[in-house]
Amino acid sequence: MRRVNVFIVLVAAVLALAAAAPAFAEAGLPEATADDVATRLVDVGKEILMPLGAVCIFVAIAWTAFKLIITANKPEERAQAMSAIPYILGGGVGLGATLLFAGFLVGLMKRVGGA
Repeated sequence: MRRVNVFIVLVAAVLALAAAAPAFAEAGLPEATADDVATRLVDVGKEILMPLGAVCIFVAIAWTAFKLIITANKPEERAQAMSAIPYILGGGVGLGATLLFAGFLVGLMKRVGGA
């Protein structure tokens, strides 16, 4: 029984290889300039970093709010939870500034390279 299964797999592999048509790139690959690559990197960074940063900020604020709720009658622990809020806001501003600065640099490179 095992030999039959191996034989079937080998026959299927040979047929798959025989039926596969080679792909020829007649037109060639499109050329990408440094500006295109830089723009694409910033776009991918925005697509990944913005949602990730938003989730991190949301989780941090939700966790801080939860800590504020459970430390309602404990002033020292509540003060510690509230002291995290400026760091959360500062991190969000820092992440946004990073993306803004990267976009500015790409725009500047396009302007200098195109002139």
